[in-house]
Amino acid sequence: MSRRQSDRRGYLSRRGFLQLLGSVGLVCSTKGQVMEQPCLGAPLSNTNHFAFEEIPSSVSGISWVHSNARSAEMYLPETTGAGCAFFDYDNDGWMDIYLVNSGRCDFFNPNPPLRNALYHNNRDGTFADVTEKAGVAGGGYGMGVTVGDYDGDGWPDLYVTQYGQSLLYHNNGDGTFSNVTEKAGVCAPGWASSALWFDYDNDGRLDLFVCRFVDFDKSKNKFCGNPEKGERYYCIPRVYDPMPSWLFHNNGDGTFTDVSSKSGIGRYPSKAWGAVAADINNDGWMDLFVANDTIANFLFANQGKGHLEEIGLQAGVGYSSDGRPRSGMGVDSADYDQDGWMDLFVANVDQEMYALYRNNQDETFDDMAVPTGIGLATRLISGWGLKFFDCDNNG
Repeated sequence: MSRRQSDRRGYLSRRGFLQLLGSVGLVCSTKGQVMEQPCLGAPLSNTNHFAFEEIPSSVSGISWVHSNARSAEMYLPETTGAGCAFFDYDNDGWMDIYLVNSGRCDFFNPNPPLRNALYHNNRDGTFADVTEKAGVAGGGYGMGVTVGDYDGDGWPDLYVTQYGQSLLYHNNGDGTFSNVTEKAGVCAPGWASSALWFDYDNDGRLDLFVCRFVDFDKSKNKFCGNPEKGERYYCIPRVYDPMPSWLFHNNGDGTFTDVSSKSGIGRYPSKAWGAVAADINNDGWMDLFVANDTIANFLFANQGKGHLEEIGLQAGVGYSSDGRPRSGMGVDSADYDQDGWMDLFVANVDQEMYALYRNNQDETFDDMAVPTGIGLATRLISGWGLKFFDCDNNG
């Protein structure tokens, strides 16, 4: 511890979803559809309800398209989409957009090659593709991206997670980036799903946590389906082994040291999709929550002196209320009830409901998804990324 002590009609199960994905394929976006839906909890009868309007690519200038590399062999990475980031890469006061794509790897060799995209905000509601000029096209099988000024020069840098080997792009401050992955020592070989920057040792420098998913490569691809009927679908992560995630300490000279084992994080093999850093016990040290798929979530309480202790089970965030591991995906942290203590919000797959963990102020949490209405609203939804935000500007 830290120093401060179905059968429902119309329902599609996760396995059914993967069967459908294998037989007919899916698109990541809803082309031609505008989803006008008020924020959760806003009454439909309220004339001031809040909706979002889709801006077509013909107006925005964002024509980039994601590819998931779907194949008859049904490799597990094909079941995932990819991340993106809003950030002001050129410090002009306007948010730009970075989009992550799949790409060349041991089971996929696209021709022509695919690339990530960086769109510069033109300040008039449109964006310009500056990927090639900026030098951030990627090239591997991309998964996610995190933004942070790791060298403290005032310019935001990019870390792109990939299946195979991840990338660190240093912002040169002139509209271009340099690939410094090898020099920095943060390639994180394997399947890196997402990452985050946070200062785990309070030395004033951003360190890097990289989520690792399952033990997978082309040679380890498994058959899931009915061979007698010639049916094949994508496997679920449960059939693959977990792998330890990475924690890289910022040395302050442009390089990092792998402290995964030393910190204690490396002792816990993961199937991590998302992570968030927050001081859950208000002791002045950033703690780390990791959302895992088909195994228990992790909550690493920061003990100081470079060590983090896993307390997910006793904190009540490792399993569902009935003691089962869920399929954790996206995660965020905020003080949603404004009591001065950071809470957690976790997306899970259909029939598991999202989890809204309220901080009890003693390193334990209660899942408030059902009493708040979030449980019912998310019962049939498979979630990926999510975010706390004030959609109606009411504070």
